[in-house]
Amino acid sequence: MTTDNPSCVGPVPQDMLEILMNGIFAFAMTLIVKNNIPLPSGEIVGNIGLLVEFFLTVLFDGISFIFTFILLAVFYILSFEIMRNVRSVDRITVYTVFAFLLSILFIPLTSLIWAISDEPVPYGMFFHTNILLCGLILFFLWTYACQTPEIIRKDSSAEYVKNLSSRIIVFPITALAGIIIDGSNYSFAAIPIIFLYLFPILFCVRYANRVYN
Repeated sequence: MTTDNPSCVGPVPQDMLEILMNGIFAFAMTLIVKNNIPLPSGEIVGNIGLLVEFFLTVLFDGISFIFTFILLAVFYILSFEIMRNVRSVDRITVYTVFAFLLSILFIPLTSLIWAISDEPVPYGMFFHTNILLCGLILFFLWTYACQTPEIIRKDSSAEYVKNLSSRIIVFPITALAGIIIDGSNYSFAAIPIIFLYLFPILFCVRYANRVYN
């Protein structure tokens, strides 16, 4: 069976690849909820101190969940912005998307380390490394698409390409800064992870609507 639709050309149809991406992101977000939000056991607690401690745990874990959820949502938006500007996929695109989705799945795993470990050192380093890999893979995918005329949409303007590139690269740059900070004994935890990644998140939100195709 042949088709004139360029999105169906290649090893994997583009719509099927997008469905896979939706499924992986949904699964990753489900793991984040499971790892960060403790559910009540249903037992009656007579000790007010334990009850207060439980609600404080829910509060702090809820903040961690919201942060991780927003961070994952930004990566979701960036990845689908790339797919929106891709008119066909080849094997390199498919393999790069698979690598990106695999790196996304490691975010809930590092989040789990945060939830069960009292030592933030391994979590911080793992988390920064994870974000660094996610950002670099996504940046490689976008750069490869932009440099391949058969893949990139013809109506993708140079201004939009530059805008999206800057919104993607800010994450690996921030992650690299986090690795340098957390890798130094005297400066560890000088900048909390949530505050550190607040800048790239706000940067993406601020410039997301700056350029339209």
